[in-house]
Amino acid sequence: MQVIKAATQLGVGLAHEMGDPDTLNFRIETGGTLIVALLPIPHPDAAHMPVGPTSPEPETIDHHVGHYIVTAFDLPDDPLQTEVTMSIVTAALVQCSPAVAAKLGDGAIFHRADLFATVVETANGGIATEITVDITAAQESADRMSFLTHGLSKYDREEFYITSSTTETGALEYLMELVRWMVTDPDKVLPTGDTVGPTAEKRAVVQRVPSPIEGKPPVIRLDMDTNETVSQPPRAKKRGWFRRS
Repeated sequence: MQVIKAATQLGVGLAHEMGDPDTLNFRIETGGTLIVALLPIPHPDAAHMPVGPTSPEPETIDHHVGHYIVTAFDLPDDPLQTEVTMSIVTAALVQCSPAVAAKLGDGAIFHRADLFATVVETANGGIATEITVDITAAQESADRMSFLTHGLSKYDREEFYITSSTTETGALEYLMELVRWMVTDPDKVLPTGDTVGPTAEKRAVVQRVPSPIEGKPPVIRLDMDTNETVSQPPRAKKRGWFRRS
């Protein structure tokens, strides 16, 4: 079976088991069971979920006609390993299906299917923070935009809120590096008032401010390239934390 082969190549052994004829049923070699169900209807929340830089275009989501639900039971009591396992089996399903997007169960956004599979493969059996911690984008003003993380709190980390010029190309990549750093090195801290950045010339002051989402804990804010002079019109960006009201 293609899913078993794909999952094995990514680092999780699966064995097919008999079960409900309307689902795919597997035993996970490291412990637990996996059930995959195909529902021939659009995902009920997809059209109204937040979007981010790794999300499919709205038209892609609007035109999808079905969705898979991947459910695991009795996994070993190791939250990080559970995320790795679920990331891998989901990526394996993506590789063997016409899926256009994927997310983990607690994900805030859908990621493009090809990107989801690629980052899981690149993680080589480790945590793929690009899809376990989601990032949404919003327009702050005519010449500035922002990125907000969703999911660092499950690692007992503060979420990041980064603003940058709309012409800046490195802010998102640096944010992804920060996320990976904070997840993989639990001893790292960012004291308020310190400066961080991708280079010695591009550094921002660490601030702790209220979350832009009401009711959420405070976030770490970094205002990148605040002294940059914008000499060209800003490119069009997705507006707001949500696709539609």
